[in-house]
Formats: sequence, structure tokens, C-alpha cells
Amino acid sequence: MAHIFKHPNKSNKGIIIFTHKELQLFNLKVNRRLIKNPLRILTTYFFFKTKISRIRKNYFVGIHYGSYHRNFNPPTWVDFNMSASGTAKFLGDPDILPLNSANFTPLIMQNDLSPEKYWDIICVAHNTYQKKYPELLKSIRKLFDIDNNVKILFVIASGKDESDSKKYYNKIFEDYNQMFSPQEREQFTIIKTHPDTGFQGFSYTFLSYLYNRSKVFTIFSQIEGESRVVKEAQLCGLPVVIKSDVQGGMRDYLNESNSILFDNYEEAHITLKEAIDKYDKFKIDTEYWAKELREDYSLDSLKKYLMEFYASKGLKFDEELINTDNLNRRLPAHFYDPISVPWASNSKFRFMTTDITNVFMLRSFLKELKL
Repeated sequence: MAHIFKHPNKSNKGIIIFTHKELQLFNLKVNRRLIKNPLRILTTYFFFKTKISRIRKNYFVGIHYGSYHRNFNPPTWVDFNMSASGTAKFLGDPDILPLNSANFTPLIMQNDLSPEKYWDIICVAHNTYQKKYPELLKSIRKLFDIDNNVKILFVIASGKDESDSKKYYNKIFEDYNQMFSPQEREQFTIIKTHPDTGFQGFSYTFLSYLYNRSKVFTIFSQIEGESRVVKEAQLCGLPVVIKSDVQGGMRDYLNESNSILFDNYEEAHITLKEAIDKYDKFKIDTEYWAKELREDYSLDSLKKYLMEFYASKGLKFDEELINTDNLNRRLPAHFYDPISVPWASNSKFRFMTTDITNVFMLRSFLKELKL
């Protein structure tokens, strides 16, 4: 989603943030494969190339990275890259604004200090194979074998294209029923959204309640981007259990005081058991991490970085930003709002990403910029 942070005025250039997903559309290169599709060249490549120079006369252009990028060389038309340290590794020395959407976790994600805990383990994730659900289920099976009193909660966000069996783990309920007895399933809850809603089928108030009624958070991914769910659980006071060699931004802001790592999937259940047994012994300073990860603090950090960026360009930043609400969903294009995102105003985008994916959305966006 092209996020407009600021329109230009007499003294300041504006700010536009595209997502890394939109790079696939905007950063096309004419090659043999593309020549076979001349319509795409006309409607995307040349159309954008004729507009980007006009955009950059009035706006600074940034890219928000939500997934893991390694040795990435940003396009020349990008003025700065918005990414936390572990999420993206860049070639060269590009301008980096060291925040991403996970740094704007909603205020509701905090430890309510309630002593009432029901679930021992909670996992919140999309229903993709990237999340390593088969490995996680096997670990839960082993965990039940050594402690038949554990209570488990999976909160799963379905995908609109869930019929893609290569990407989505559609066998989870089948495996769940085969691997666990009726008695064990009484202690193992799975909540899954409808494919049309994804994660937007859960309110943050509801998710915060589930985090706060759980002892330990885990996710078994080998590769992750910014991993907002890890930060949400962390701010709710949960110790986090993840793989020690995970690639990407999942380990950002984690240390021995708020997490515990496992080296391989075969023995992960031992680490999970250890975390459960000492969950209340972790010294998690949620107020300290809130200053790094929560929306009520991070907007000031954003303005500070932008002030330094403008100064490096010989300009003075006036600190006047727009569309600063719901940045944890706006920046990765998981936000639907016909008023501030008119190029994705059709109701079909309500529970989808609102990335600019075609020339019609791009035209609407440029109209909003009056270009």
C-alpha cells in the first residue's frame, strides 16, 4: 500500500512509503520474458517510469520491508529504506530508517498483570508452511507425552488463496485429529479465521486477551520478516520460544530475559517444557520494550529519524505527518480505509492487502497526489 505520510508544502517535500511487495510491480526490468508481454510493459513499466521522476520532485520515496531480504540492492529511485535491523540486509550503504510496522504495536498489547493463566502455550500465525506447523504439532505431541496437563492454543489466520496446498498447511485439522486423542483435544484449542478475513478477523483487544491468558509464546518459523506477533506477545509479558538460527527480524528485541531458544525441532519440546515451568521467572521489562515497540512511543522515534534524514538533504523537517494511526497495519498494506486509501476503496480489499498491484490502482493513487 502506498502510504502517504506527508504531502509537500512550500518548505518541505512530502513522504510516500511503498511496500517491498510493490517493488515487484514498480521495479520491472525489460527483458526477453517481459518483451513477450508488451501490454504489461506499456501499463506498468513505462507508465511508472514516466511518473516516478515527477513523484520524487515533490516527495521522498521510502520502502517498507515486512519480509526477510538478504543482500538486497534497493532501486535508485528509493530515497530511504524502512526496516528494522534483522528484517533486511542491504548491499552498499543506503539510507535506512530503522523502524518497521512491528515498532508500532497497538497500545492494547500490554501486560494486564492478571495472575489468571489458562493456556500454557500460544502460537499466533498465518496458516502457511513457512510457520512450520507440522514440526510444531510433533513437538506438542512429544510435550503431551511428558506432561498430559499442558494446555495449547493455536490462533491461525487463514489466507484468501488457501486452496494453494503448496503454500498453505490445509491438513492441520486432519493431523490434529490423528495425532491427539479426544481427551487431549479438550486441552488443545485451535481458533482459525475464515479465509476471507485473515488476521483482520481478530480484533487486537481479543488477541491481547488471549496473549495475557497464556504463559509462553512460540512460533517455529525458520525464516521470518519483522514478525509482529512476537513483539505483541513480548509486550504482553510472555517469554518467547523460537529456533536459535532463525533468519530475519524475529530475534530483534529478544534476549535471555524474555526468550529461550531451541537448536533443532526434534528437541524443541524440551525447551517448551522448560519455558512453561519457569514462565513467571523471566524478567521481562515490558515498559522498557514498549519504548521500542509500541505506537505511543514510536511515533516520536519516527519523527526523530525523519528530522535527521531531512537535515541530510539540507532541509528542515516540520514534523507534520498524516495517516499516523494504525501504522502496524498501514505500513505493510494490511489496512482498509476508503478515505485515506482511496485507490483501494473497493470492498474487495476489506480483508486483503491493499498493495498497488495494477495500473488502475496506480492511476488512482497518482490522482490522489494530483500528478
